[in-house]
Amino acid sequence: MVQGAFAVGSIGVLINIVDVIESGRLEPYHAFPALVALGAGAELLKDRRPGAARALRVVASVLLVVAGSVAGYGAWSALFQGAAYDWLDLVLGVSVALFVVVGGAGRLLARRSGRTPKSGANADMISG
Repeated sequence: MVQGAFAVGSIGVLINIVDVIESGRLEPYHAFPALVALGAGAELLKDRRPGAARALRVVASVLLVVAGSVAGYGAWSALFQGAAYDWLDLVLGVSVALFVVVGGAGRLLARRSGRTPKSGANADMISG
């Protein structure tokens, strides 16, 4: 399953590269196939190269925050100006804001309590 996600994400990245070259514009949604490929790559490397898997997860998180912030900022500013906006970009901006708040709060609570998770999906990101 993970290998399939990696292949699909990689193909999506190639398609988006062609789309960017054709249109001349980089859109926030172009980041999502890269997120799939980075997440799948991290999952494939977690046993053999945990440091590389952690780096891929961090890159994916930063890419998610940047792409979501760009999309959300444009949609929110259009909403407040009364212009046309895309609901998907609006929801993406809210989701990224929640991702940052919940992730930061979880990390802060883990440091304050002195406990870090030993397993789980976010153990690498919270513990270090």
